[in-house]
Amino acid sequence: MIFTAKPAAAILVTAVCLAATLARPTAFGDSGHRIVGLLAEEHLAGSRALTETRKILRPQESLADAAVWPDTIKTATYEDGDTGLFRLSHPAQDTYHYTNVPFQNDRYLATTPGARPTDILQITRECVRALRGRSNAFAPREALRMLAHLVGDMHQPLHVGNAFVTAAEPARFVVPEGPTGWRSAVGGNALVYGPQDRFNLHSYWDSHVVNLAMRNDDVSAYARRLRNEVPVAPGWQDPGDPDGWPERWVNESLRLAADAHRDVRIVQYLGPDESGRTPHRWRIQQPADYDARSREQVRGQLAKGGYRLAAVLKAIWPQ
Repeated sequence: MIFTAKPAAAILVTAVCLAATLARPTAFGDSGHRIVGLLAEEHLAGSRALTETRKILRPQESLADAAVWPDTIKTATYEDGDTGLFRLSHPAQDTYHYTNVPFQNDRYLATTPGARPTDILQITRECVRALRGRSNAFAPREALRMLAHLVGDMHQPLHVGNAFVTAAEPARFVVPEGPTGWRSAVGGNALVYGPQDRFNLHSYWDSHVVNLAMRNDDVSAYARRLRNEVPVAPGWQDPGDPDGWPERWVNESLRLAADAHRDVRIVQYLGPDESGRTPHRWRIQQPADYDARSREQVRGQLAKGGYRLAAVLKAIWPQ
């Protein structure tokens, strides 16, 4: 058997993709995904798309319910009538929720280190195709629930733009070049802060900043507030074939991921966590205005995610 050496670029992509398989917590948390689903149903009111959606979902099941299923099934002990076969057919389903493109990039390319054939962009696109009858990668119920979830994920910036940190001191954010000399921050999971370093930047964007934005509202009340207070902006709308929309959304979130890392300071390298699942961690310090600027950004992202989920469903099932 003859073995040929991999080009440096291929080694780099392989290494970054390996880092991408490390566990990551749920995007936007349960509350954020439910808000996106509730907003989408508001935008879908009276449409054919809502009628078709309800044909696929079970009685009394909403898009908000659908949007949390892909995170729920990450729990190994969870079982329902759909999950067993889906897990068997999609053993890597827990990695469908993100891509690890460097946040410094201005756009997504399939050849970029951190991009994968089964990352959030490619799987979202495949869900759209399945619901249009152009792919058999997912059954319609699977595709709808995955799409409802992944559109939300795609609007959480750290599910798109990843930080890479120099392997040598002084630690700083870099674009990975070559197969060594950098380490992945795993979508912000390895960037920790707070008492006993219990919190990380990924969970900050998943849940903490959403809770800050919601204040004392429950999910339904906050969704109504967003609908009333955050008007649809022209930049939320996408022209042309919806097959191309997810790439535009990813590129937009890349820019927001860069802003999410702006002025974040790496204080100290900490090594692995106690479980060994995260091999490298860094203590970070966020700037004083981080909560204020992030809270405003997440309001827009949740509102935008709900609008765009409705828009893509309307494109799949036009009036």
